[in-house]
Amino acid sequence: MIITPTFTSGFDTNFGVNATAAKAAWTAAAKVFTDAFSDDIHVNITVDAVTKATVFGESFPATVSISYADLYDQVVAYASTQNDAIAIGPGGSMTATDPTNGAGTWQLMRAQAKALGHIPDDMTDDGGTTFGVGNSFTFSGPIAPGTFDFQGVAAHEISEVMGRTGLSGGNNSFSLIDCFSYTGAGMKSLGGGAGNFFSIDNGVTLLKEFNDSAANHLDTRDWAGGTNDSFNQFSDSGVVNPVSAVDLQLMDVIGYGRVDPIGSLIETVGQISFLRAHELGSGYGKSPNFLDCEVVVQLAEEPLRAFGFQLRADPNGPTRREMFDMLRSAFIAGRPIRLDYVTIGPRAGEIIRVANP
Repeated sequence: MIITPTFTSGFDTNFGVNATAAKAAWTAAAKVFTDAFSDDIHVNITVDAVTKATVFGESFPATVSISYADLYDQVVAYASTQNDAIAIGPGGSMTATDPTNGAGTWQLMRAQAKALGHIPDDMTDDGGTTFGVGNSFTFSGPIAPGTFDFQGVAAHEISEVMGRTGLSGGNNSFSLIDCFSYTGAGMKSLGGGAGNFFSIDNGVTLLKEFNDSAANHLDTRDWAGGTNDSFNQFSDSGVVNPVSAVDLQLMDVIGYGRVDPIGSLIETVGQISFLRAHELGSGYGKSPNFLDCEVVVQLAEEPLRAFGFQLRADPNGPTRREMFDMLRSAFIAGRPIRLDYVTIGPRAGEIIRVANP
């Protein structure tokens, strides 16, 4: 998958001296999805900025119509992962019968329609994302107090263009993501409201709560909150909002094919349950005698499973030492830590960045 931004002149003008950094952050957010998904398509997004602070981030996905029968057939035809198999299998959230009983109309986001083979790949614009420069953002590195994680905001809006947009009965229209909203076992909830959860197994397992759009009149398929996450409806300042494992699971079942997880970049928050450091060779210093750090982490998305990590090999000794010191401080204090890592095997990864959540 290739995500191509077209930055408007307004983006450059309104971000001013921060335009280059903002472009790099947007591109980094897009890379999370291109690293995670293997669909042979182009996703083409116009990227704009406005001066008013009342706009934080907005998306404007292009849509295409589809019958429910065709939607179901395309989802089944393009199923490629274990999540897909659960969703379309017996007891899954996708059923051959239209959940509106033919009373509603169905839409796909244009990029999503390409991923599902409903329309051919092309270079036509698939939608837009807009950001308000009246807000204070951090574009890279640790998120400064009083500022917002721009990369997280960009990932939020990009994912909506890709298909993470609930129509949820507005104008009697529904989108694929609405099929995965439940209030309980067997209780599909196509519209927004309180107590709606993401589920791929017909509401038996409620994976994460959706925003209560009935209360705040905002997006039906953003997350309600909890852990810091780029798909949340709201965000505090001064925190990292990563694309989490459950975010990628959602994008998987709404039409996108996962790449081999070996080598995929994951960003998440975890609690360190074990930390050991020892030296390779004759001691810490120049190559090849780097500090070797073994970390066992319980991730926020899967708290009942342990994941083993190591620090990446890095010729920059101080950077490596700084990452280890942050891991050690979090371990001693019993507080969560944000990890960016590349998977190198089942439940194993190589840490490439450490930050406070």
